[in-house]
Amino acid sequence: MLAIINATLITASGPVIEKGTIIVAEGKIKAIGKNLTLPKEAEVIDAKGKYVMPGIVEAHCHLGVMDFGADDDDDNNFDGDGGQGRGTFGPAVTPELMSYYAFNPRHVQLRQAVESGVTTILTRPGSGKIMSGMGMVCKTFGKSRKEMVLINPAEVKMALGENPKRNFGSRNQMPSTRMGSGALLRDAFVKARNYMQKREKDPETPINFQLEPLVKVLKGELRAHIHAHRADDIMMALRASDEFGFKMVLEHASEAHFILDEIVKRNISCVLGPTLARTKVETAEKDFASAGILERAGVKVCITTDAGVVPQEYLRTSVSMAHRAGMSEEGAIRAMTLTPAEIIGIDHRVGSLEVGKDADILILDGHPLELLSQVERVFVNGVLAFDIDRDKEDWEKEVV
Repeated sequence: MLAIINATLITASGPVIEKGTIIVAEGKIKAIGKNLTLPKEAEVIDAKGKYVMPGIVEAHCHLGVMDFGADDDDDNNFDGDGGQGRGTFGPAVTPELMSYYAFNPRHVQLRQAVESGVTTILTRPGSGKIMSGMGMVCKTFGKSRKEMVLINPAEVKMALGENPKRNFGSRNQMPSTRMGSGALLRDAFVKARNYMQKREKDPETPINFQLEPLVKVLKGELRAHIHAHRADDIMMALRASDEFGFKMVLEHASEAHFILDEIVKRNISCVLGPTLARTKVETAEKDFASAGILERAGVKVCITTDAGVVPQEYLRTSVSMAHRAGMSEEGAIRAMTLTPAEIIGIDHRVGSLEVGKDADILILDGHPLELLSQVERVFVNGVLAFDIDRDKEDWEKEVV
């Protein structure tokens, strides 16, 4: 049992609690508030002058699943999908691929994520295909794949714009244009709808493993998470959602603020970023102000690093920059905690400091939106996963 006392508690779901106490037992938050009676058996951490917040949630990354910088035929690069549209040797539509089978629970970037305070992620294949597979939600700390995974599968990853166009166009294969991308997207859903209707009429129809994930999308059992930067690519995704009636989340959304009304009227959630990187022609209109614009319009919006495109330790930096550009303080805190948890469907367990939720807790030496603030301790399921003093000493010993 653990008790953290005298802390400034940033709950993400309610008001900040000054000189607050949080009690943890059996991996869960058992009590939170002021002037709580401490259990005699509790280990007490006096966090006077410190800030305590929920573990950070990253709604879009590739950690443990893809090795950025690896060869395109590397085992973890999803049939040659090198993440940024490089060298996909397989077909452009592979929704049946599962991140779970590529996930390496001992990947060094997962440890780095923990050290930066990121405790829950949605990790997925890259964006070199129109449909590249299914992502999953997992913790960043644990002994095994089975222990870490929370939702599998959690989505079907799709992509529009330059990545699939450039990837296949370089080999004179479809899609080499945006017209081709739109055609393949619609073709896949038409096939899935026809297959679904055939199976409903005749249950003896052979199972098509490629189309089964899309049937789940059509039935609302899985969401489509669609990579799109430019406004016209975003509209292509929205039109497909309208036509086939599936639920979707908009990923990256660099020009979402240009077509705000279209997003608002459809109640589409947006995962913005990585705004620290503007390396592609279609990301020229990225702007940290976009998050605040979407927030004020009532759009559910969170921030991503797309790690390892941008290292995950820069997620707080990205959120701080969005706050400086107009996002509210409350919205900024939620943009890296409760909102991404809601978007990926795990807010019943993580994303805020509430009784009954997983004890994923950070202790920082300053406010989380201050760029100089450091994460000092990280608890995942109530277990101390990172201690800046303990782990710095271990690192120094290894260097020596």
